[in-house]
Amino acid sequence: MYQLIKKDIILQKKNLVIYLLLILFFSFWMSSIGSTGLTYSIFAVSYLLAMNATAFEEKNNSDIILLSLPIRKQKIVLAKYISVYVYIAIATLANFSIYILTNLLSIPFQVLPFTFEGIILASVGVTLLCSITFPLVFKLGYNQSKMFNNVLFFLTVFVAALMTDKLILSIHFPFQRQLLQFFSKRTELEIIILLLVPVLFLFIISFFSSLRFYKRREF
Repeated sequence: MYQLIKKDIILQKKNLVIYLLLILFFSFWMSSIGSTGLTYSIFAVSYLLAMNATAFEEKNNSDIILLSLPIRKQKIVLAKYISVYVYIAIATLANFSIYILTNLLSIPFQVLPFTFEGIILASVGVTLLCSITFPLVFKLGYNQSKMFNNVLFFLTVFVAALMTDKLILSIHFPFQRQLLQFFSKRTELEIIILLLVPVLFLFIISFFSSLRFYKRREF
């Protein structure tokens, strides 16, 4: 399992500088919007790492090589899902390092604050998005699912931007007031649990769907 995840990271080592520059861009350019900027940074970098890993695998015919080895398909799929949280950890650590270094060196620039809320929201977003995109990747391959996955990514970012600007709150829908009242009475921990439980449940369903597609796929 560890070796499979390590393989995905090694495949992308040439792009790590690009990811670091992207994180630096988010850190300084989005510092004015606070923890929301941290959410964008971790979300974008983690998802790009996950998708690019599948792109490099397809480009190098890694699936054919892996399936020629005594490795169960279940382990290959599970490694892909676990790697999502490894990428989240990498993106989080990079943001934290920038935050700490900026403060220690007294650099006269404002950077993204490092908040638990930002990390949780990013983790929920990446988990949700990968729950939808991974089954398509395992069924069709990266190239054939690339268009849909890219559209879904940018659509997610666009909707998140609307919510950040509170434009979405001007749109009224059934039970809106009841929903807002419900969440206003919940503690921060309760809201996190309410977000994480259904998303993790979807992630598990997604894993079994991906495993089923991968077992049926021909290479």
